[in-house]
Amino acid sequence: MPLLLSRSDLSGLAAEDDELDGAIDAVEESITQCASGVRAQTIFTGLDLAGGDELATQIVSLASGPATLRVFPNRVKGERPNAWLGLQLDGATGAVDSMIALDDFNVLRTSVPAAVGVRHLAPADASRLTVLGSGPQARSHVRTIRRVMPGLEELRLWSPSRESRTAFGADLRARLGGEVRVSVADTLDEAVDGADVITAAGRYFHGEAAVPDPESVRPGALLVSMTGAGGNLLERGARLAVPTSRRPEVVAFGFASGFIGDAPPPAPAGALELADVIAGNVATRSSHTDTIVFELGAPYQWDVPILAWIRARADERGLGTTFDFSG
Repeated sequence: MPLLLSRSDLSGLAAEDDELDGAIDAVEESITQCASGVRAQTIFTGLDLAGGDELATQIVSLASGPATLRVFPNRVKGERPNAWLGLQLDGATGAVDSMIALDDFNVLRTSVPAAVGVRHLAPADASRLTVLGSGPQARSHVRTIRRVMPGLEELRLWSPSRESRTAFGADLRARLGGEVRVSVADTLDEAVDGADVITAAGRYFHGEAAVPDPESVRPGALLVSMTGAGGNLLERGARLAVPTSRRPEVVAFGFASGFIGDAPPPAPAGALELADVIAGNVATRSSHTDTIVFELGAPYQWDVPILAWIRARADERGLGTTFDFSG
């Protein structure tokens, strides 16, 4: 029977950084599956709500297995209870397998794939991470990227709000307990200076440069982007990397607000595919000075492995309540 997993059921799993390794591995496997030709389809849309917010939805189906539906508010201010929902569906019948509260997990939709990219695309012995942003995405990126940067020594933070970035720094110092040096930069250029990995985890408009001055990024660094935020680095010779050029077929795409309009174009010819790097088919860099922009801004099939990971961990721990709304 279907399983209902509430936020309180999942609070322990959501708080455990060690458990994120399983989610990272699951998304990495899904990237290689998609690249190998496993057919996937997706619908990614947003509709206006009466109060001025926008209801975003993504449906993903895999020819080889399950399907998922994810529902979330697009313009979020403050707490939004009972608004983050994931459904895991039987891929053959469409029957509901599990109904999952995603309050604490929706951010993994980008922070986990970001970590997969850092695991394989970061410079050798990377030790300095810069996080641009101080909201939920930024906090989640710190948690996941730490799992794949074993040599991490220094974590630098910057966001436009001094108050927000200062509070973020204080929170991280308390959380990390001296394991990593945490500093809060006064300027964006100061934050990225000398960084091995930079993640643009703030709220950027599509195409807005995360680092306006590309000269401030050291040669050989990795920039993780979710919104085309590394275009000016690409113009100066950085190499574009994508998870795989075999993205799910877009059945419907677009947001009423214009937050996202046209479907993303196919990956440019010559883009480095993370799936090929994972498989050992290509080298990440030809020189230690090769800068890479890892772009996540396209619909992928990541909801499927993330929801499956949540359900599997819930089963191991005996979490949730079974229900039957057709019985």
